[in-house]
Amino acid sequence: MKKGTIIILTIITLVLTFIFAEIFSIYHFGSVPTLLTSLYLISIFAIFEDLTISITYIVRKLIKKEKLEIKKIIGLILLFVALLLVLLFLVVVHVDYLHWYMYSSPFYLNVIARSIEFLLPSIVLIVIGILLMKNKKKK
Repeated sequence: MKKGTIIILTIITLVLTFIFAEIFSIYHFGSVPTLLTSLYLISIFAIFEDLTISITYIVRKLIKKEKLEIKKIIGLILLFVALLLVLLFLVVVHVDYLHWYMYSSPFYLNVIARSIEFLLPSIVLIVIGILLMKNKKKK
């Protein structure tokens, strides 16, 4: 893919990230973001970037009338699901933090439990997705 196309798609993805964040009141343009807000924005950007990469891969293959590699498409879908799990982890931990006093366990135990619940499967999906998309050189 050409560098100009990549830059344009990245700028579009960045704009979509801030529009999405504004619509759902995650971030209001001009305000100073907190650490959690920055993590939200980074994960939303990564999700949109994965979607644009997936769409451009499929469109490029269809235009050139080449065979779509199912392994790569499944790998991109797994990466998308993993990024959604990371975003869900951030949302759940934020909600837990807002209501941490309601739980009988200390907050850090809650974060550890949520990490196992959301981040561990996310890491496994990322590894599987990368292994599926990895190019094997044919001899």
